[in-house]
Amino acid sequence: MNIHELPYDLPKTPKGKSHYLSKVLTIPQHLLSVKYEEESEAMAGVILYRHLTKEAKYQSMLMIHRLQNLPLKGRLIEKITDVTVNPQWGVWSLSNTELLKDQKFHDTINTYASTLGVSASALSSKDFAVTLWKTRKVSKGGWVSLVIWGSVYFNASELSKANKELSNRSRLLDSAHY
Repeated sequence: MNIHELPYDLPKTPKGKSHYLSKVLTIPQHLLSVKYEEESEAMAGVILYRHLTKEAKYQSMLMIHRLQNLPLKGRLIEKITDVTVNPQWGVWSLSNTELLKDQKFHDTINTYASTLGVSASALSSKDFAVTLWKTRKVSKGGWVSLVIWGSVYFNASELSKANKELSNRSRLLDSAHY
């Protein structure tokens, strides 16, 4: 495993690399120890895991299991399990092609929702809250509104994650695994 195969422009110091990769993986920095190089390599293995050969996956898991930091080890194994079940649970695990396709999909939905005027505006939210407070129940139309608002919000959140990951990646076509 080589940390230089990642599509990110990493800081120069081992501590900086470790902290940067923990942000990519959304791992709290208090779970890191002072063994920055070992932990950075293990985190790189997690990020690349879906794109590795069977042998490289085995080597990546060995690297993780050799970590002395048990809380970090558990979190890294959890991240691998998550993206094995559903790659969308870790946008950092998506290949460049998958990430661009995901961004395009969510952007298209966002564009259609904007064109149709579907959004969770503050005014409509206030009207909904007032009606709910007065009647103490949600009408059928209210439930439909909640579902639409939730869907629009979820889509915007997913689009934001994809855009953030794309901005984090400094090399879209340069990595051997992506």
